[in-house]
Amino acid sequence: MRRTSLILLITLLAVSVAALLLFYPLLVGGRGSGGRYFLVDVSGERFIIYVTDEETIRLAEDNLRGLNNLFPTGELERGDGGFNKPWSWHLRPDTVRMAEFSIELCDGLPSYVESELDYWIDTVGRYCPWSGRIIASADSPAELHAQSPNK
Repeated sequence: MRRTSLILLITLLAVSVAALLLFYPLLVGGRGSGGRYFLVDVSGERFIIYVTDEETIRLAEDNLRGLNNLFPTGELERGDGGFNKPWSWHLRPDTVRMAEFSIELCDGLPSYVESELDYWIDTVGRYCPWSGRIIASADSPAELHAQSPNK
């Protein structure tokens, strides 16, 4: 009986540890899947992206440290996505990449996207600010909002 209790206790402990590791990002306010939030500056205007692609996270961190001249790009969606306040748009996290070049049509200031939102989402579909640079990164968007005085 004692051996069975010990095996049950060890099994319960192992399951608890596995559950904690699995759900830890959600418990600390992250969105899971190892994503990262970045604050982007475009000629003095700022917005926040959430990046889920590992290589893009690496390139964005390199951009923050001044190791590349890439800029973020991604598909636009309505709403702040839960992280891009005060804007009424966001880049869809699974589409965000760091680019070296893109077409001019998707370049512009965040305020221009905001003021012409229907055009940007329904016609352009993407946002790729050529002068966009990563200026901060964090595990949660709240950490970046204090650094993003917009509108």
